[in-house]
Amino acid sequence: MNRLEDRLAATLRHTGEEITPDSVPPLRLRGAQRRVTLPRLPRRWMTGLTPLAAAAAVAVVVVASLSISAMFHGHIQSSGPAAAPRWNGSPIGPQSALRKAPPYFVTLPPQALIYARTATVRSTVTGRVLATVSPPRPYKVFTWVSGTADNRTFVLAAQRWWHIGHGQAGMPAQERDGTTPTVFFRLTFDPQTGTTQLSKLSVVGNVSTADLGGVGVSPDGTRLALDFRQSIEIVTLATGSTRTWTWPGKGWVGNWKPMGQIFSWSADGRYLAFQQWGGHLNETMRVRMLDTAGPSTSLAAAKAIVGFPYPAGTLATTNTLLTPDGTRIVAATSFYPPHHSGPGGYVQIAEYSARTGMPLSHGDRFSPSIGWQDVLWASPDGSALIVSDPRGKKDSYGGRANVLGVLAGNKFTPIPHSPSGFFQAAW
Repeated sequence: MNRLEDRLAATLRHTGEEITPDSVPPLRLRGAQRRVTLPRLPRRWMTGLTPLAAAAAVAVVVVASLSISAMFHGHIQSSGPAAAPRWNGSPIGPQSALRKAPPYFVTLPPQALIYARTATVRSTVTGRVLATVSPPRPYKVFTWVSGTADNRTFVLAAQRWWHIGHGQAGMPAQERDGTTPTVFFRLTFDPQTGTTQLSKLSVVGNVSTADLGGVGVSPDGTRLALDFRQSIEIVTLATGSTRTWTWPGKGWVGNWKPMGQIFSWSADGRYLAFQQWGGHLNETMRVRMLDTAGPSTSLAAAKAIVGFPYPAGTLATTNTLLTPDGTRIVAATSFYPPHHSGPGGYVQIAEYSARTGMPLSHGDRFSPSIGWQDVLWASPDGSALIVSDPRGKKDSYGGRANVLGVLAGNKFTPIPHSPSGFFQAAW
C-alpha cells in the first residue's frame, strides 16, 4: 500500500541527506496550523530557510501533488531497493560504465547549513577526492557550481557568509547572507599534477545573492547563464557583454528546489533548457528550450517541450536535463494515483522527445517509500546518465541512502566512495 506516510518519509529523507547532523538549530514549535497551503517560493527560498524548514516546504509541495493522474500506466515492479532500473540497452561492466561519464566532477558539501566552505574535485571512476578548494577572502562559501564539456573546467559562485544564530539575534546575519553580492570564479583542474587554479571572473560583476536562482556555464566555457527567476541573463565571459530574456506575467524560472543543474545546454551552445513554473499557485511546470541566437527577448517565446501540469500528469520532482545532442529531455519523475490512496504510485527516470514532448523510455518503477532518484548528467544521446539513486545503506527511515552512479546499458553502477550530503554537483 503506497501510504501518504511513506511518501512524506521518502521526501524528507531525500532532503535530509543534505543536512549534516551538527548543522540544524534547535526546533521551536509555536503551534500547528489547521490549514496547509502550497508555499509561494521566495526569491531565494533556501537562503531564508533552515534545512528543516526547507524539508517541510518540500513535503508540503509533495502532499499538494499527490492527486496527479498518470502519464505512464502500469504497476510497481517488485525489484526491491537494490535492484537496477531497466533501461534500453545491454549490460556492461562497472569500469566501462563509469568511463561513459566525464572523469571528474565537483561537489559542494553543505558544511555551513546550505552553503559549502569548500569545493571538492572527485574522480568519477574511484569517487575519491583529488583536490579541495576554498574561496579566497573575503568570500567564505560557495553556493553554485557548473561544469563545461572539457571535464576539467568549472564555474563556482561564491559569497561572504555570516553564521545565523538562534532567535532574533540571527536576523541581521540572515539579512546579510541574503543581500551580500555573489561573485564568480573559474576553477580549472590539472589531472597530471592534481592541482587546481581558481581565477575570478571579473567581467560578470557582482550579482545580488537574493536574486540569483541558478547558474549554467556553456559547454565551451565562453558564456554563463544566470537565472534571476523573472529573467535569464547570458554573459559572454570574454567581453562581459550580456543579453537578457524576461518572463512576462506570473510564474518564475528555475528548479523548484535549487539543486543540481538549473540549466542544460545543447552541445553547440545554441539552445538552453530550463524549467518554468506557472499556474494559480505556481504548481505547474514546463520544460522550455530557449534559442539563444533567436531574435526574441521574451522567455515566453522559448519552446515548451513537455509539461507536468497539476493535477493531470507525472510530477517532475527535481532536475530536468536536455541531452547535449538536443534530442531528449531527461527527468526524474513521480506518479501517484488519484485521491492519494491505493497502490500504483511509483518513481522513475523518464526520457521525452525534445521535438514532440512524447515519452520515449523510462527506468523500472519502484515505490516512493524506497527513495528518490535524481538525474544529474546525461551523455550526448541520453544512453548514459549519472543519477543520485537510493541504493546505499538503510537509513533511519527504513529506506535507502542515496548514492551516485551511472545508469546505462540496463544497469546501475555506483561510483565507489560516493559522496553523501552534497547539495550541488557538476560534471
